[in-house]
Amino acid sequence: MISNASTMKNLIISVFCFLIGISSISAQNWCGTVAHQQSLIENQPEKAAALQERMEQFNRLQKENSAKGIKNNDHYIVPVVFHVIHEGGSENISLDQINDQMRILNEDFARLNPDTTNTPAIFAQNSGDTNIEFRLAKIDPDGNCTQGVTRTYSNLTNGARNNVKELIQWDPTRYMNVWVVRSIENFSEDGNIVLGFAQFPNQLSSDPETDGIVLRHNYCGSIESASSNYGRTLTHEAGHWLNLRHIWGDADCGDDNIDDTPTGQEPNYGVCTGNFPYHVGVCSASSGQTITQSSGEMFMNYMDYSDDFCMNMFSLGQGSRMRSALTQYRNTLISESNLIATGTNDDHVMVECEPITEFEADFAFGCKGDGIEFESKTYNTSLSSITGYQWTFEGGSPSSSTNENPSVTYIQPGTYDVTLTVTNSAGSNTLTKSNYITISSLNAEMTGPYFQSFESEDFPTFENSPASSWTISGNITDSWERVTNASSPNISPINDGQNSASFRIRSLEFIDAGETHTLMTPGIDLSDLNAPVRAYFDLAYAKRSGNTSDILEVHVSDNCGRTWSKRWDRECNENIDDLSTNGGGNVVFPYTPTSAHWEQQNVNINNYAGRSNVSLKFVFSGSGGNWLYIDNFVVCETSQLSLNNDSFSDLNIFPNPSKGDATIEFSLYKDSEIEIALSNLYGAVLAQERMDLKAELNSIQLKELYASLKSGVYFIKITQNGISATKKVVISE
Repeated sequence: MISNASTMKNLIISVFCFLIGISSISAQNWCGTVAHQQSLIENQPEKAAALQERMEQFNRLQKENSAKGIKNNDHYIVPVVFHVIHEGGSENISLDQINDQMRILNEDFARLNPDTTNTPAIFAQNSGDTNIEFRLAKIDPDGNCTQGVTRTYSNLTNGARNNVKELIQWDPTRYMNVWVVRSIENFSEDGNIVLGFAQFPNQLSSDPETDGIVLRHNYCGSIESASSNYGRTLTHEAGHWLNLRHIWGDADCGDDNIDDTPTGQEPNYGVCTGNFPYHVGVCSASSGQTITQSSGEMFMNYMDYSDDFCMNMFSLGQGSRMRSALTQYRNTLISESNLIATGTNDDHVMVECEPITEFEADFAFGCKGDGIEFESKTYNTSLSSITGYQWTFEGGSPSSSTNENPSVTYIQPGTYDVTLTVTNSAGSNTLTKSNYITISSLNAEMTGPYFQSFESEDFPTFENSPASSWTISGNITDSWERVTNASSPNISPINDGQNSASFRIRSLEFIDAGETHTLMTPGIDLSDLNAPVRAYFDLAYAKRSGNTSDILEVHVSDNCGRTWSKRWDRECNENIDDLSTNGGGNVVFPYTPTSAHWEQQNVNINNYAGRSNVSLKFVFSGSGGNWLYIDNFVVCETSQLSLNNDSFSDLNIFPNPSKGDATIEFSLYKDSEIEIALSNLYGAVLAQERMDLKAELNSIQLKELYASLKSGVYFIKITQNGISATKKVVISE
């Protein structure tokens, strides 16, 4: 797609043209590659010039070879590995679904796809086999037999970015890495769903740790969890990985540096065979272009944004550019020695691989006497080849099993290991998950009222009193920690005296953006407490910058942590900040609160009064944030702790997200008139009501305010006597 020279004078294919082009795209940006490129350059501006030079050098060589009539029609094989990042849900796709995606990818690149007849004749004559074939690796980087698939359990599968690549990556000079995830965070923050993104090959030498493709599981292949029966998102992203730009050049009438693709005005959505010819003459052509503008745009090209069933071709010029990308940027990957080393050469002899043991429990926490179901998730071999399972359940009944998916009951409280050994003709593999199952008593040893001020140097683990220990989960390197340089000045009647310590966490240096860290209390017996019952804690937090995105939640469980209900949350981002306690404004890291920054928070747990084993947990997630501190954690009747002087508190919305059936809940400390307002993300008020309410826990159904909200983000604001509280509510289909 060679556009008018004057129009494209400043849009030489470079990292800078991506930055320019992205601003011109206002429609649904389901491919995140351009935004990914922009993000990398913004974070590493010192690399921009080198990246630009490498791309310009590539383009010059391409044009020189074309002018000399030099053609590269060699057949290339690309070794591929799929890294499935999952939490045990549908995103943990099967080998069958991966093989189906590989079938589609190879058919599209070889022009063996069944819908080639839909290509208009004027374009069909310039389409053909790219001579690029993709094969799942059969030997891993350590020389072991593999099916070309790895599986990693991680919550980073949600809203994934480059963070998933830090979990696992095979040498990108030897394999094309594809990460399959539940969802992908939108780099451009335009609110659209991103289906996949890739990294261009000119960045391989400078950013090898992020090279590869990230793909949503439901757009991988055409079977099982796939939402489409065409599976062409990977075809599109593999084109980027091999140095193809979007066909409209990521700018109005832009340049993709391909001579046999007509200039496109913009990405095409919903354009299909019946629309041909489309946008005839909208963009002017240059002297080097081999396709006339009378044929319109090539909306059926894999590098456009048409629907999968409307895509059906690469041009010959695109095939040539991709082969050149392999020889110039990825020549090690396609070398004969690497094909042999990865087991993707024609002469490789297939053998049965040793199993890689993996298993899951339906619940990792439970009460004494609970039954827990275990399921083998072993991979890297066919199930029919497995000759034996050997389970060992510490503290369980039975204590061992040879079933594939056994059920086990735990009689005594404690924390227990689980081991599974799986055997086939190639060998055995054993996995032990230490402290995997936690069983609690039906009646908790800790009783309410309960208080924790984090004063003990042993916190959170008390070896002499395991029942009083707290549990931390998440990345241990960047997790919760006890400090003595900050503490709340508040003194509770339950407390013995002045505090000197607190507990804190921060997301600024999280290894993986968006990772979740939890801090869980021991079980607490609330049998002797009568409603109203609340959990109180002192909070201090300040945001670091406008890019801060932190969330703190409190969840409650009354079945030994088996299931949880969210009862409180606060967040700090560019749209809302009800988490900061310093009065607003950014604070340079590291933040240390003054005595005036501490605010007492309270969580309504009335529904749990009288129950014999109640646990609470703090759930913290985010990125780019400052230190968050908590202190003086209390669970008690409201009469046992003096309340703040606020007229109302504890604004909570649940479930959130919801389908519109959420409940708005808050407490009033005196009979009052309140105003409740519903607004959209842009501040427009959609509904507003005044009502007289009693001094009690009040509940209002969201549907009473607005009966049929569309999917999106909204805000609930409650005002009483000039005091307001705002909470985000998310509606999902």
